[in-house]
Amino acid sequence: MKNANTPIRLLAILLALLTLSVTLIACSGGSGDDYYFETKGVKIAIGAEEKDVLDELGKPISETSSASCGGFEGKDYVYTFKGFRVSTTPAKDGQVVCKIELTDDSVKTPEGLYIGMSEDEAKDAMKGKKSDTTGGNLVYSSDTTKLQVIIRDGSVAGIVYVAK
Repeated sequence: MKNANTPIRLLAILLALLTLSVTLIACSGGSGDDYYFETKGVKIAIGAEEKDVLDELGKPISETSSASCGGFEGKDYVYTFKGFRVSTTPAKDGQVVCKIELTDDSVKTPEGLYIGMSEDEAKDAMKGKKSDTTGGNLVYSSDTTKLQVIIRDGSVAGIVYVAK
């Protein structure tokens, strides 16, 4: 005679394995497909520590600051480099990157996006990546970052990385 609890035990084991799988995926940071900007071999990601980024990039062309509006005491900073700006804000564990903005066609994203390319070229460069269209712009989302491609008159007019 079969044990009447066998189907219940099997169901309990399957639920436990499913829960463990979901937990491991969530704790691993998801797909690992987060967007970042890279220049001269330096990867800059949203949430990166300001000090680490600035140590690798070197002296900016200019630096501005203002009182932070992000919920933590301190200042927000904008560091301007050739072709891009890095904005930082205070966080629980220190100053972190909160925005990366490409400013001209002298730099590209790792996907090959650059200011001045056509909208169709941008879509081709991001082939296989799902985008949301917001106000005519293309927005690509990863686990932690939104990559916003600003379209004006059929061309890329801006590229911005922000926290999701």
